[in-house]
Amino acid sequence: MPQAAPPRRGARPGAAGAATDVYDEDSYDDYDEDFGEHLEEARAPWRTVAGWVVTVALAIVLSLLIRSFVAHAFHVESGSMEPTLVPGDRILVNKLADSPSRFDLVVFNRPDGDLVKRVVALEGETVYFDEGLVKIGDKWLQEPYLFAGTGTYVRSGIPNCDPTAGFDGTSACTVPEGHVFVLGDNRSVSFDSRNFGPVPRDDVIGSAVFQFWPLGDLRGL
Repeated sequence: MPQAAPPRRGARPGAAGAATDVYDEDSYDDYDEDFGEHLEEARAPWRTVAGWVVTVALAIVLSLLIRSFVAHAFHVESGSMEPTLVPGDRILVNKLADSPSRFDLVVFNRPDGDLVKRVVALEGETVYFDEGLVKIGDKWLQEPYLFAGTGTYVRSGIPNCDPTAGFDGTSACTVPEGHVFVLGDNRSVSFDSRNFGPVPRDDVIGSAVFQFWPLGDLRGL
């Protein structure tokens, strides 16, 4: 009995064993390439979403790290630092600057909120207030950043410092170790070390180094 010839290479047997369709190797290669392209297109959106998720997560982590250890944005809410800073200004605070110098603008913690003031005296120094002027030791303090004619007065004894005896009604304070004496530039309305005494350096968040808002007033501090 004659036997059916085996199907040719690439042939697909039909119901009766006859070759009904023929696919060559090039057709299989084209199919594999098309399938791979469709699969890659299907994966692409998921890869894009995953990439954005990772990017946003890293940005949040870096932002928190920078805010916690490097820099802090501070919003000025009062006029106590006019004319240097006015309400609505935004400044960048360097949290690594934990050893403020005289005239530095510092942001520090208070029970009623964070404040920004200017350092005028350091630990161990004696600050005197005499007829509206400020004296550190035996030298008068030169303050060109104040409004013309600004006087600096003390209405009562300064707390938490050595009430060093002055002369001719002068109020004075010797700054304790580990503290700084701060004043606002707008002396007539500022709530500062004349009211609550020297500020512990541990309460200092950092030094203001840059004003970034309003955009037209970008400058270093």
